[in-house]
Amino acid sequence: MNIRFSPEAARREMTPVDNLFFLEYMPEADGTFVKVYLFGLMQCYHPSLSDTDITDALGLTEAQIRCAFVYWQAKGLVRIRSDEPFSVEYLLTEQPAVTTATPVKYRRFIESLNALLSPRSLDLREMKAMYDCIELYGLEEGAVLALVAYCIERKGKRVSTNYILTVAQEWSEQGVKTQSAAEQYVADYRVQKHGAAEVLRRWNKRRPPTVDEMALYDRWTNALGFDAETILAAAARMTDVASPTFAILNDRLSEWKERKVTDVAGLESAEEAAAADREFARQVFARLGKIGAPDKTTVAQLGMFRDEKHISRDAILLAADECAGAERPLGMLKKILSDWANEHVETVEQAEAALSKPKSAQPKRKKKNPALLYEQTPISEDDFNRLIVNLNEDV
Repeated sequence: MNIRFSPEAARREMTPVDNLFFLEYMPEADGTFVKVYLFGLMQCYHPSLSDTDITDALGLTEAQIRCAFVYWQAKGLVRIRSDEPFSVEYLLTEQPAVTTATPVKYRRFIESLNALLSPRSLDLREMKAMYDCIELYGLEEGAVLALVAYCIERKGKRVSTNYILTVAQEWSEQGVKTQSAAEQYVADYRVQKHGAAEVLRRWNKRRPPTVDEMALYDRWTNALGFDAETILAAAARMTDVASPTFAILNDRLSEWKERKVTDVAGLESAEEAAAADREFARQVFARLGKIGAPDKTTVAQLGMFRDEKHISRDAILLAADECAGAERPLGMLKKILSDWANEHVETVEQAEAALSKPKSAQPKRKKKNPALLYEQTPISEDDFNRLIVNLNEDV
């Protein structure tokens, strides 16, 4: 059973307001805050009016409404039960102790602080700690707000005031007292804690990351889907580079992403496979009689013949032995392997059979220079004499 005044009847009813509110709380409160408190009080006494949207009724934004209730929560007149959805309950009006009143000069500061900590409210002891940040350690109000935001970022909204005071003392000793200095300190901290800074530290580079380096790191985590552990593992594996850079690391991570490698386990497997590919390419070069290490392209091509064209390792090594001593052994090897791929030669037995086929006895005709294939016109002796000029004759 639900019995109540109709909204129309409730509009003509009265809302009792304790005179204590007018005498102790209203004088130092912002006019907007007073309107919000009284309208909410009316809705408490007349539930049939609770469906009226307070933002529309007062012409205020939701942020202004929240800020007002945060202020009244600090005064002990309401309690914010939840932030999402926003829920408020009114409390009895109590005579405030003289020591609990917010100093007038800190009123705006406390309003901003409560908005920062909402829905949490500070008690008297915690409020005094906030005043100490200003009066004892000499921080500007804006610097204290930046400090509290910094502490929340590190410890969460339940951060203790003891921790805040400890940080305030450190900032004071370092000369971080103005709002601009505090904001710069927080910005520097975020740069130092950025994942890109961790990569630089892994490479023993003692400098902050650049904007471009941080953007690349964010691309690895957001667009490519690598976690911090995998990125640092990839950075640690760049021992083959004399001076590792973010650009080189970006190329490697992009390549691993194409191979669907996104975690440390996959990274280790990919590294082992890559090392095996390089070792096999070195064996091929040794059979060819080539000096020096195979480049990345050659390693990839040999891997393609082995993994995609299914030519066995032993067959490739046999072909390398066949090409040893040639003028261009690597080019000859690639030609043989390409022919075998087309002929589906995969095993050693098939390779031996392909190599044992007699070569054509017909000598290869030397190709004519295409530049000499123009039509020639015969010249007679008379034509030739007409072309001769006697330089002793007068023209």
